Amino acid sequence: MPKDQRVSVFMPVYNAAEHLRAAIESILGQTYNDFEFVIVNDGSTDFSRETILSFSDPRIRLIDNPKNKGLIASLNIGLDQCRGEYIIRMDADDISFPERLEKQVGFMDAHPEVGLMGSWFENFGEGLPTSVVKYDLTDTEIRLRHLYQTHISHPTAVIRTSVVKKNNLHFDPKFPHGEDYEFWVRMSFFCKLANYPDCLLKKRDHIDNISNKYSADQRNSCNKVKQEQFRQLGVELTAEDIDLYTRFADPEWHFTHEETDRLEDLLTRISVANEKSAFVPVDAYRKYLAEKWFHLCYQNKHIVNEGWKRFIRASFSKGHNPGLSGKLKFRLRTSLKR
Repeated sequence: MPKDQRVSVFMPVYNAAEHLRAAIESILGQTYNDFEFVIVNDGSTDFSRETILSFSDPRIRLIDNPKNKGLIASLNIGLDQCRGEYIIRMDADDISFPERLEKQVGFMDAHPEVGLMGSWFENFGEGLPTSVVKYDLTDTEIRLRHLYQTHISHPTAVIRTSVVKKNNLHFDPKFPHGEDYEFWVRMSFFCKLANYPDCLLKKRDHIDNISNKYSADQRNSCNKVKQEQFRQLGVELTAEDIDLYTRFADPEWHFTHEETDRLEDLLTRISVANEKSAFVPVDAYRKYLAEKWFHLCYQNKHIVNEGWKRFIRASFSKGHNPGLSGKLKFRLRTSLKR
């Protein structure tokens, strides 16, 4: 590999001809240009291959799967074939902003402890309003989020190749349509995580997106990732427990009395287990749970007359001191509902 090509941009392609040209052009037009562009054509039957070959840029390295092997196999081929210090992911229907590579490479160079990073991104699509998604930035925040959802958007990701090679990491086919979430969590055992505080990618939303087309499979895979994380944390959670925790964290404040009782018991078990295992930073998680529990007890219309009592009796609520103003808010809310 030429010395100056420290970066591998990697894009799997399968029957993506409609938007592929714009995706490729957005990479070739980057302000940072010392990269190889590894494109794995996964047995496309449309004009995807012809579109790729229409570009004469020497940075493009085309790898043809003789037949369709599926996304996870193509992702692993890409991990093995990329030769750069950083692997920067790109999807065949998205658009990278011109300074994406320059900003992300600069960040990774300045933060050698970070092995995986993403960025904020802009959702767009035909007939849809444009919206910017701003994920949390720090390693601790991302780890807390990962207990209930992925918090690094795959097409914005930058992977430090040395972490992958040293730990022999690959995407796991047992997690179809949630393979990135599982991979990010596994990477977090070996490195720090981060998100870049700027919008660096336009992420196209359409009917063929994985999250739209395979929502049930994606939900099942993601729930397995969540259960495994809590197992590492020290508790065995059922599917119902996972659903309850996700509603609490997402947030969903309106639980019935019975659900609130179950949730309090669940959060107690999780809190006690993490105090022992420190799977996620203990002080940060204690504060996180206590603040969310405070807001649930305050907002939940089903327990309005007992909200304050429920808050202070929970063993994990000690991580948040609402002060005099918080106590007065509870008193006022209770009196207004009588």
